[in-house]
Amino acid sequence: MGIAHASRRHTNPIGVNMSVYPDIANISIHRLVPFFCMSSYLYYKQNKCVLTDGDFDLLCKRMLENWDDIKHPHKYKIRKKDLEAGTGYAMVYTNMIVGSAEFWYNAWEKECGK
Repeated sequence: MGIAHASRRHTNPIGVNMSVYPDIANISIHRLVPFFCMSSYLYYKQNKCVLTDGDFDLLCKRMLENWDDIKHPHKYKIRKKDLEAGTGYAMVYTNMIVGSAEFWYNAWEKECGK
């Protein structure tokens, strides 16, 4: 499967760079959890992706490095051994994760002009 990611970014009226594509290296460690869940659902269940392989690997690495400090209601759905392997294949997805993933993917497609 080819991997593509958002190449266009939008600037809001006060000059802040905005994109549905997350800055994995700099976002809050707590926000890594939903991006892991949504990316895993899209990749393994829908054969779609937003994050590059490199960004997904970085996401897993940051989650592992900060595991004890991460606070998020869906953290319990993620196994450390899956982060170590760089996969979300074994996840079980809630309706919230599925809905959020579809919304994110649709926003990404719109941002990319698809």
